[in-house]
Parts: sequence; structure tokens; C-alpha cells
Amino acid sequence: MKQTRRTFIKACAAASCAGAFGIVGRAEAGAGDVYPGWKPGELDLHFVYTGCGENMFYRLPDGTAILNDTGDFYRPRDLKHIPLLPSPERLGGEWMSRYVQRVYPEKVIDYLMFSHWHADHIGQAIFDKPETPGAAYRYKTFADGSRGNGFMCVAQDFGFKRYFDHQYPARGMYKTQDASMALLAPWVEAQKKRGLICEPFKVGALNQIALQRDPGKYTDFSIRNVCANGRLWDGKDGARDLVGEYAAKTGRDRIDQNTLSLGFVMQYGKFRFWTGGDTQNIPASKKNKKDPGLAYEDMVGACVGPVTLCKMNHHGCSNAMSEAFVRAVRAQAYVSCIWCPGQVHETTLTRMASPEIHPGCAPLILPNLMPQCQIDRYQGRDFMKNIATKGPAHVVVKVLPGGDTYRVYLLEAHDESMRILSRFDRRA
Repeated sequence: MKQTRRTFIKACAAASCAGAFGIVGRAEAGAGDVYPGWKPGELDLHFVYTGCGENMFYRLPDGTAILNDTGDFYRPRDLKHIPLLPSPERLGGEWMSRYVQRVYPEKVIDYLMFSHWHADHIGQAIFDKPETPGAAYRYKTFADGSRGNGFMCVAQDFGFKRYFDHQYPARGMYKTQDASMALLAPWVEAQKKRGLICEPFKVGALNQIALQRDPGKYTDFSIRNVCANGRLWDGKDGARDLVGEYAAKTGRDRIDQNTLSLGFVMQYGKFRFWTGGDTQNIPASKKNKKDPGLAYEDMVGACVGPVTLCKMNHHGCSNAMSEAFVRAVRAQAYVSCIWCPGQVHETTLTRMASPEIHPGCAPLILPNLMPQCQIDRYQGRDFMKNIATKGPAHVVVKVLPGGDTYRVYLLEAHDESMRILSRFDRRA
């Protein structure tokens, strides 16, 4: 049967309701053991802590591998709250590469995907002076004489087959020519000459990003492209250019890249996972009273529908994870990669833990670090009972074969032992 937005939402709502009352347990289990690795039939979602960016690696049921963002945003002023781990002796991208090598024995990754071009998602451009107050640039000089950090460190150890970002093949629409493009653009062009397949991310497409090893064995796995560059799936066979329509109507010519982030829903049986970079609403203009802003994140949430696991939009900052979005996705667990003490704000924490929004379910909130300054500030708040991670940890969500149950691992981030700190078992 052809999948439309109506059947998409109907299926995910049924899965969400089933999972809301199907919590296997919140009690800690497995502490002291080591992460067991991936096996065929499992879906492993890795959210890797480095202290300087958003880093995600996925191993799909047939072994297909996806690297989704590798940031390297170094802010010395925040080190007292956000440590660089396992140590500051290596760049964040180097630690990410070493992590991926521990969980993925092959040398070529099937997909490289960037939600957008900000430094905390791809790495910092190299200039004599930082453009961002409070930031400092760290980089490595590679064997070919080039300098870089972030994803470029991973690219020293792995090859890639296919590439996607939120705007390819265009660059700089809505004046989004971020400085980090100085790293990315030349690398992409050079890799294309070496065989990297670069494709536009087709909003609305089903399984443009697909299993590459044994797709016929896992017919209950799919990836739906939901949004990119301000375009949102129309629920049928195409997309609506919401930001383009808004810009034309208001005359607004500059749109934050966060709003333009690439996003998709990954589904395996009953388990559904949303990731959308730094997706957020567009606030009303302070200079133009005729510009009311655009509730873009709200509309994305309505399109996504209920999910099992939600990667927080924009790290859970106060300008993202709107009430309408959280009400739409009603996740069993929310996860985020943290690099700044202001991330995962109390307003978003309150929504993600709300029993009124999540009836019958006690959502796990999984920032891979809750800074001590936030722990002190939020002491006694109800949402603190839902937060599974306090100290730095890698978060790994393992969906077991068939997608009916999943397991959340919190792994030691202070070293490379992959030691399990906590484990939570749940039904999707």
C-alpha cells in the first residue's frame, strides 16, 4: 500500500500508544559491563559525547552505516562546565573517529549526512581570528597539508559512498553561507572527483536513504525524508516550500540555517526515530511589524507525528522544542548532544517531562551531559526525575530485531573503555 501522510501518522500514532504503556523498566541494569556491539537485525543509534559538538553514528539492521554530523566547536570559556573528553589532547573529530572505529570494523561508511553547516555540526573553519566571541580555533594539519577538524578528522580514517546536506547542490540560499563552508565545500568537490556520490536530499522521498547490504531481509525498516532547506513533506509525493513562501511574502531574505536543517524519520517495526538538526521556528521580525514569523518547527512536528525516540531540535535550547512540536511527537525518550551549558533549557525540559503531554509514559530525558551548574539550578524540579544522564556519557539506543523493544545504554565518556554506566529496557 502506498504510504501517505495520513497512513504515516496513523501507523506512528498506533505505535506510540502501544509503547506509552509498555515500559519494561527504568531501573538501571548492566552497569560495569561493556557495550556488546552491533549484530545483524539490530538498529544501533550512537550519540557520542566529545564536549564540542553534535556527533551521531547509525548502524542499520543490515549493517548499513550513516555518519550524521560531526561537530568541533571549541569554546574555552565553557570548559569549566563542559569538559572535552576523553581529554583535550585530541580534537572532537579525532575522538569521534576513534569511537566509530571501535563500533564499526569497516573502512567505508555508506552515507555522510550533514543537517546544516554550523561549526558544532561539521567543524570550524580555520581563520586567523575567530568570528564567534568566546570561541577559539583548534585544527589538525593532515598528511596532504590541509588543515581541519570535525568531520575532516573522520574522513582521514574512513571513506564515504554517498553525501547529503540540507541545500546541496545549492549553497548559500537565504544568505546562509556559514564560515564552516570553507571547510566543507572544497572537500566535497575533491571527493566527487574520487567517486563520492552527492545527491540532493529529496524532501518527501521514502527510502532515498536505504539499506545497502540486505534490504529484502528487513522490509519493516524505512526512512522518510521530512524536511530540508525550509521545504516540508506534503504528505503525498512532494513537498511544500514553506520558508520560500514565507520569504516571498515578507521580504525576509536571511533565514537562520537552524530552521533549514535536514530532518528525517527512521522506522523499524514499531520503533520510530526523529532527527532534524537544529530545526526551530522563525521568530517575528523586530523591525518589520508585517513579518509575524513562521511556526515552521510546529508544522514539522505535525508532519512527523508520535515517535519513540526524538533527537532534540537545536540541543533542546529555549528557542526550539516548541510546545506544539513536543505535543506532536510525544516521544518515549529525548536525546541530545551537549556542548554549551545553556542547552536543554528548563522550558524544554518541562515540556519533555510533562505527564499531561505524555499520558501513561515517563519519558527518559537523555542529554549526554547535565552540567553541574544546571543540576544546582534545577534542583527539586519535577523534570529532574526524568533525566537519566547527569555526568558525561555516550548514549546508545539499540533497537532489537523486529523493532518491538529497545535498550538505552549510557557509556563511559571519560575514557575509551565503552563501559556501561546504566541500561534501560523498553518496549516501542
